[in-house]
Amino acid sequence: MSDKKTTKAREIARTAFTVFSRNGYPLASVEQIAIEAGIGKSTVYEYYKTKEELFVAAIMEGAEDWIADLKEIGRKTHDPVQRLNLIADLYLKNHEEEQQPGTRMFVEVVTQTCLQGGVFYDRPHLIRELHQRIVRIMVDYLLAGVSRGQLRPGIARHAEKICINLMAYLDGILMHGLIEEGYINIREQIALFMEQMIPLLLISPDKSINGNQHYGKITE
Repeated sequence: MSDKKTTKAREIARTAFTVFSRNGYPLASVEQIAIEAGIGKSTVYEYYKTKEELFVAAIMEGAEDWIADLKEIGRKTHDPVQRLNLIADLYLKNHEEEQQPGTRMFVEVVTQTCLQGGVFYDRPHLIRELHQRIVRIMVDYLLAGVSRGQLRPGIARHAEKICINLMAYLDGILMHGLIEEGYINIREQIALFMEQMIPLLLISPDKSINGNQHYGKITE
């Protein structure tokens, strides 16, 4: 595929991401996506043979944007605490955007992976590979904190589990926020969780890192 066609295919996938997140996979149609993209329905089919194929492309495109944002955190700061907080902020940003596209698409992916006949039901490896890529980036951030003497050495052994647990919490609390909108203050919930978790990772929780004071007790 030429660069021009690749660019067009990505533009269609990005538009599809918006439509799928707003309407859900079952109710979204290729015609709706074409109208929103400002092209004909037949043009969409020039790039994607089926709605299912387009959904996969939309998820992959959204995931690449997410991974790029996650990598950008590593370029912004070397402070492991700031990196963890920026990761939490990234989740919040996707949740607090109008119509909550990030959280809603996460629900769609879970549904289409778990339910028989779902788009990802017979291809869970695609979601697993994306998940593992995200985990590896986060693990690298923790290991960098250990090597810089800011995080506990023992974290290196459990870095992957810590990152998976952090992701599970953030995904879960955002889903609760979607269901119980107006009842749960997601920003306050995540702030409390991070305040409790981060001191457990620090080698000196009573000392500041880059001017930020953290409190907690660590038991080796």
